[in-house]
Parts: sequence; structure tokens; C-alpha cells
Amino acid sequence: YEPGFNVIDSTLVKHEGRYIMVLKDETRHPPQKNLRVATADHVLGPYGPASEPITGPYWAEGPSAVCLGSAWHVYFDKYRQGRYGLVTSENLREWTDRSAALVMPEGARHGTVLTVPPRVVAGLLSYRRP
Repeated sequence: YEPGFNVIDSTLVKHEGRYIMVLKDETRHPPQKNLRVATADHVLGPYGPASEPITGPYWAEGPSAVCLGSAWHVYFDKYRQGRYGLVTSENLREWTDRSAALVMPEGARHGTVLTVPPRVVAGLLSYRRP
């Protein structure tokens, strides 16, 4: 993928027959350090142009994206602030920063979203250290 700027930390999600790529714009001068979205019909592309930034004026990286119902959630590392961020969208074009409502374990860094069977979740929630 060559959008005309350096890209790192991309993540891909297959959704309804298309591929959604959330990527970090790693432009150094002037620094961008934001997340953007590009889409394709095939995993190998070609991917369309990168969107405008979906994150704010802070430095963001390490995105993890998931579609829950009709809403996209992109979790990411606000690494200069030492905390996690969250933006959401219904259409992959208009994004709302919901970072203030996000609660993450202290020290959490780059992560991922995965499906965990209910039985495992119940066991984790009921676990008490000896």
C-alpha cells in the first residue's frame, strides 16, 4: 500500500465481502501520527486512498478494529499520553472520539480484539487469586 506517506501498524478486517484497513500515517515532517482508513474488494488490494485522519491531534498507533452491530470501534494506543483511545463510526467516514469513556487496565499498550467463548469469559470473571 503506497498512499504517498509512510504507513505502519496496519490492521485488516474482512466485513461484508470487503476489506477494511486501519493504518497509521507515520509522516515525520510535519508529524501526522494519526490513524486513517482505506478499503478494498480483495485482501491484496488495490486499496483506495486513505481517508482523512480518524483520530485527533494526539499521536496514535497500534489500531485494533471491530464492527459491533452497525458500529465500528477502533481501539488504539495514545502512546505519548500513556493511555488507550477509542473512536467509533457508523459509516467509516464520520468518527466520534469516545476515549474519555474507555476503561483499560493500567499500562495497556498495543492490543487486539478477539472472540472468547462465553465459558472462558465466565471462568476469567470468577477467578480469584489464591
